[in-house]
Amino acid sequence: MKKICIVSDLHLSSNPRVWKEANTLAAAGYAVTILTLWTSAAKRESDRSFLHHPGLQYKAGLNLIAGEIAAWRRLYYRLRGRLEREAHRLFKTNGPWALGYAPGLMTAMALREKADLYIAHTEYGIIIGNRLLEKRRRVAFDIEDWYSRDYLVPSRPVKLLESAEQKALAHGVYVTCPSLAMSAALRATYKGTKAAEVIYNGFSLAESPVAPTATTNSVVWFSQTIGPGRGLETLLEALKLVRTPLEVHLVGECVTGYDNELETAFPKDKGHQLIIHAPVKHAQLPALIAKHRIGLAIEQREPESRNKTITNKILQYLQAGVPVLATATDGQQEVAASFPDAVRTVPTDDPAAWAAGLESLLSQDFKRESTRCTFEKKFSWEAQEKKLLDLVAHALK
Repeated sequence: MKKICIVSDLHLSSNPRVWKEANTLAAAGYAVTILTLWTSAAKRESDRSFLHHPGLQYKAGLNLIAGEIAAWRRLYYRLRGRLEREAHRLFKTNGPWALGYAPGLMTAMALREKADLYIAHTEYGIIIGNRLLEKRRRVAFDIEDWYSRDYLVPSRPVKLLESAEQKALAHGVYVTCPSLAMSAALRATYKGTKAAEVIYNGFSLAESPVAPTATTNSVVWFSQTIGPGRGLETLLEALKLVRTPLEVHLVGECVTGYDNELETAFPKDKGHQLIIHAPVKHAQLPALIAKHRIGLAIEQREPESRNKTITNKILQYLQAGVPVLATATDGQQEVAASFPDAVRTVPTDDPAAWAAGLESLLSQDFKRESTRCTFEKKFSWEAQEKKLLDLVAHALK
């Protein structure tokens, strides 16, 4: 039996591409180990719900959970990481600790697995994957976001990320990413490297709600964090121009005080209502989405990573049979091309266009079955896992 080790530094609840990939490979008969970083006992327990195959092993390359590691070691790892980020900010160093803890230890732990194939996820995982390449291991890479073009702040070692991406694209047995737009951008940036294969961020058809259950004119937006700079400010301006009274449902963890800002600025005088929900578990999300008339996929065009990617958000709306108001990022326009009746694209900062788009979606006769059929054939996880299994089988020849 061939062994595969998936390397990351996130809990599974924050990394759907890892648990979907791991379950698929385990079900196909591979021995699969997920090697990552543990920071929370509660999250680790939640992670178990995403492991659907008894053959999967879930391990910590580094366990930073308080009480499960010596206090001095935990302090050392955290302090060294902080110092590395500050050194980059002040002196433009490019050490790997700026991206994650203990890369040497994580590499050693990965080597102990003696896997036939390693698959590296996240920006930190790519660093480990490159080190495994230097040890002549067979490594594939999943560039989930365009890391060197993502959240560009002074503490991010962009040159290190660019070098890591280029090595992954040049020497990985294969590379995947979440959109054709990102694949083309990576190819244009790192000339002479192989093209990244596209694995969309779709979920299994088994998670599809039975049927949409919307009974009111409502729109929904979900995210891990509800906060400024996510497009909600433009939405509030757009709602001032929407004539049809709407319920606006926001689902996620709200930044402290931001709920008060939203309530204060929300145009209730136009007949609209604002409802903020606490985060829900992944399994509960499809049914929640299906209760609404419109899903909001209001991504930004900056930084460039956000422009080129396709998040799971827009695909989950479509899977639930809910039409989408989407900002015209390159990635979301890629999806919209397959759903001309279900997705309205609008400029990122144009409240009047958002208002017109919302009114248009509310008034249209939406063809749900056609949307679901397209999702199933092109964007569902069942469609993605066929590509994944082909890539893995070829890499292991």
